[in-house]
Amino acid sequence: MEVDTRIELVERAFKLLDNNDTTRVDDIYLSPVESYTSNDWLAQEQEILFKQYPLLVAFSCDLPNNGDFIANDDAGLPLLILRNQSGGISAFYNTCRHRGAKLVNGCGKALKGLTCPYHAWSYDLEGRLKAIPDQISFPNIKKSEHNLVTLPVVEKYGMIWVCPTAGKRFDIDEQLGGLQQGLVSDLQAYHFENYHPYAQRRMHCKMNWKLMLDTFLEPYHFAPLHRNTVAPILHHNLCLLDTYGQNLRETMIRKSIEKCRELPKQNWDILPHSALFYQLFPNAGLVMQRDHVELWRSYPIPGQVGECMVQMDYYIPEPADTPAAKDHWERNMDLAVRTVLEEDIPCVESIQVGLSSGANTHSTFGRNEPALIHFQREIAQAIGRS
Repeated sequence: MEVDTRIELVERAFKLLDNNDTTRVDDIYLSPVESYTSNDWLAQEQEILFKQYPLLVAFSCDLPNNGDFIANDDAGLPLLILRNQSGGISAFYNTCRHRGAKLVNGCGKALKGLTCPYHAWSYDLEGRLKAIPDQISFPNIKKSEHNLVTLPVVEKYGMIWVCPTAGKRFDIDEQLGGLQQGLVSDLQAYHFENYHPYAQRRMHCKMNWKLMLDTFLEPYHFAPLHRNTVAPILHHNLCLLDTYGQNLRETMIRKSIEKCRELPKQNWDILPHSALFYQLFPNAGLVMQRDHVELWRSYPIPGQVGECMVQMDYYIPEPADTPAAKDHWERNMDLAVRTVLEEDIPCVESIQVGLSSGANTHSTFGRNEPALIHFQREIAQAIGRS
């Protein structure tokens, strides 16, 4: 984030604080309950959002060395992302070209390439088929026609995006809102490539995948739900919103921002006095805290409109090489995860039950929930349900 933007956000925050106000849109937004409960709606989301859009799958620091790989099935397709022999990033369907078996699971390092565990067909780090055991039994098979199926992938700003549809191209800068007006300058400035992965948590939640992201998109619930955790730190019902195409930046204000009033304006900086949430369409959220970043991703479970898989990756600016550092980060991460696990998730799972009851036809989003409105409107428009 550029210096001028850091100052401008403090200025905007003070204006709202001084007027006991928050960012508001012109009208309420009625979001149909079926967006959380309809299997037809879910099928459209899976077909369009999770197959045709670039998905943020990792930070560059998750794959630091040649041969490092991540296998990911959460988008509904078997994806394989790896750092190839030249140091670049490749993406493939995690599918052997012989019988379709998965080549690898989880994450790890492929030192000499990839070998299918079923019949040992082997591929190099560029996805080229190198060996077929008992090749005499496969007459006229050309290895060059049986390489792994490549997927479009882009590594930029210390982040890796994959589109799960072979042959579909994408411009990640355009998807982020454009080079001039988009999120690029913010993301560039954070230098995510220099971060270090600390921990990962995966959660199977009984809620629609969008509800998990919804909870990050408004501070209207801070005082009642997070009375003893978030509320003492962050201002209740106060946020700044900036939108970038289908994406957004939501700035939630720490009470420590009052310290800036004692400084010359040129020394103002929003970063130490906020929690920034970047919603990267369609399903990823970055929580930028003062000393770390959390990547939250929410994925629908096929055919289960009221369930999702959530993954949180926790990144830190320096390796946790000492017991004191590990203790510090463990306590910090525990607070972040425990707040979501013990406060947000139980409440939001109850919302899913309530929405499924038929009591309401619409969720009513207030003028003070502009980020939530933007997200839901963009989802609906993307799948033709506007």
